[in-house]
Formats: sequence, C-alpha cells, structure tokens
Amino acid sequence: MKKGVKTGLLVLAVILLIGSCGYSAANWAMDSMLNKMEHGEIIESDTAAIAPEVSEAVKERKLVNIALFGADNSQGPTGTDEDRSDAMKIVSLDFDNKKLKITSIERDVVVWIPGDHQKYGHFNWAYWFGGAALAVQTLNYNLDLDITQYVTFSFNAVEKLVDLIGGVDIDLTAKEVGALRGNTKNSVHTGVNTLNGYDAMMYCRQRYIDSDFVRMDRQNNVINAIIAKLKHKNILELMEIVNDMLPYITTNLTNSEIKEYLVSLLSFDLTNIETYKEPSGEYDDIMRCPGLGGYLVRSYSDMVRHLHANIYGDEDYQPSQTVMDNEEKTYKTYGEFKK
Repeated sequence: MKKGVKTGLLVLAVILLIGSCGYSAANWAMDSMLNKMEHGEIIESDTAAIAPEVSEAVKERKLVNIALFGADNSQGPTGTDEDRSDAMKIVSLDFDNKKLKITSIERDVVVWIPGDHQKYGHFNWAYWFGGAALAVQTLNYNLDLDITQYVTFSFNAVEKLVDLIGGVDIDLTAKEVGALRGNTKNSVHTGVNTLNGYDAMMYCRQRYIDSDFVRMDRQNNVINAIIAKLKHKNILELMEIVNDMLPYITTNLTNSEIKEYLVSLLSFDLTNIETYKEPSGEYDDIMRCPGLGGYLVRSYSDMVRHLHANIYGDEDYQPSQTVMDNEEKTYKTYGEFKK
C-alpha cells in the first residue's frame, strides 16, 4: 500500500472513530496500536534492588525514572538479551516541576552486578548477562535509584525514526566531519547538516576522536533534534510515526502508563530538556580499573549524591548503606583511586 493511501486511511479511521464513538473508540484504537509493541518483563519494586532508604527519601516527590537502553549488535528489530546496552540513560519525568531530564551513565564504570550474577563488571555488562531486568537492578543497586520501568531500542530504531521525520539538523565540528567522511551515505561539512538515519547513527557512535563522554553529548544532540522535529508534527502524523516505530521497541510500560505519560508531557517544557552525565567530572573522576578494564570512580558516594541533586533536587542526600559498603568493598578489591 502506498504511503499516501495508508496515511489517508489512518486519518479517516481516526476521524470516524472519534466522531462516532468518542473517547472509548479512540482509546481502543491507541491500545490496538500499542499492542503491536513487544512488552517486556514486569519488574516489581521488591525485586528491583531498591534500597529501603531510597523508597523513603523519594516517596514525597512525584517523579518517575525510566531506564533507556540502546542495545548494540541486535539481530532483529528489538535486539536480544545477549546484547550489551551500548547506551544507558535515565529519563526522569519530573511532574512537580514539569521538567524532562536525561542522565547519561558511563557504560564502562565498574560496579557490583547484583541478582544471580553477584560479581563485579561494567555497567553495560548487566544487560548482557541478564537483560533489562538485571540492568535495572544494577542501576538501582549502585546509584540509589527507584527504577522499575524501562524502554529498550535497537540502534536500527534510531536510524528508522530519523528517516521517518525527514532527518535531523546537527551542527558538526571539523573533527566530527573528518571522522564521518567515508562512513556516511551523504557528504557532510562543518556546520549544520541535515543527517539521515544512517548518518545520524554514525554520528552517535563516534568516540575515538574525543571520548565516550562526548559521545553521550552526541546521543543527546540527536535526541533533542528528534524532539524538535516531533514538536511540529500533528497528532495524526505522530500516530503514524509511533505505529511504524513499535516493532523496534521493547518496554514493560503498560499501555495506560504510556498514554498517561504522553498526555503529561504536553504540559512539560520540552524546549529546555535538562541533560546530565555521570560521573559528572568525566575523565577527571575516573581511572582505569586494574585487571577488569573499565573505570573506577573517584567517589561512588559523591556520584550518587550528585545524581540525586540533579534528578530529585535533593542537595543533602545521604547515600544508602548499600552504596557506602559497596564503595569500600570496591576499593579494597581493586585499590584506591589514584589520578
């Protein structure tokens, strides 16, 4: 079916549904669409490695944290549990302040992986060993978070989405242009370029010209550019984009939660998305971990304090006993931080 015909039928169907049956029919139509998405494992609070101190500290705040995993080496639209989470981000919906916050986590930080694994590893190994459930547990256990919800997308998803919205405008530096030349489908130049899906993915994955921390910035640049494009789409265009993207996404969010969050986001200030990175001091706060690769952090407890100040606005947060004990054990195992 041609795209124009498909769009026309979609528009007609939505108009008829809303006009003749009202909210219930439109709600049914949305659920029918969302059911095409792969729904992942529900993670209960009591199995998510959430420290009791954390539950107590955040209970008064109307804020939802959702783990966002970008799965590498996917074999199909959604990726598999054997993939490593090449990108790890925490999307925070701050309902009290109507803010959207995105925190990027350095994937190669050495942490304790809980659950059935019970060994040290890099943050992104958790997804490799136990899929989204273990990755969520690992984030909660090491960062004093309260995550139970997640979204996983393959890198094919980013390429697909960027193409669906007609590309994204990205300001390239001379170094980035040098790294991308010969690796993109279209020619690029210093300054603002409209990148297609494949070229945007190549941009997101660049890190050898600078660092993994700068790569996190590139990922966020693409996210912001996508949101900027989506803000100008009407509801019918958005529905068609969502419909096309569903096969590339796995989540344990229910249909009701997805609809609730989307409606809430309409009142958020999406022109000012707050972005953070942990460790916040980037390479000043990490050193190579002897024997395991990856990085030790200058202070795991300070990283948690900084994270809570950014996400929850809690400047006086005291890390849980789990974080403090873990920090001591990590330095005893691999040696004190030296820079």
